[in-house]
Amino acid sequence: MEKQQYFAFLDSLPLPALIAKQMPEDELNQSVEFLNQAFINELGYTTKDIPDKNRWWEKAYPDLSYQKVVANQWELELELATERGSQVISMDVFITNKKNQEKRYRVITAPSPIGADFAQVYFIYLE
Repeated sequence: MEKQQYFAFLDSLPLPALIAKQMPEDELNQSVEFLNQAFINELGYTTKDIPDKNRWWEKAYPDLSYQKVVANQWELELELATERGSQVISMDVFITNKKNQEKRYRVITAPSPIGADFAQVYFIYLE
């Protein structure tokens, strides 16, 4: 699927979504390539606010101890997905939006159809 076509599809979704791309110079970080309009409307961030995963984690999880909890849980979910032979990771977290409001979301990450270096992330509001 062509990248711009896929971004247009994501923009039509009613739930927040982003596309991240692996950064060759930093294996632990990804650049934020795209945020759909639902993401911008609901969470308030743009790619200027969160150009990469590191900045996203600083904004979404500003409490460092909670950030560590999320990171540890993410690693566990990744291991479990790998054991199941799955590339989809899902977990529930509290995310701080740009208005500094904390809301609970189910975050689902999966490979993107636009390329091996890309991941798609969806955010489902739970409360």
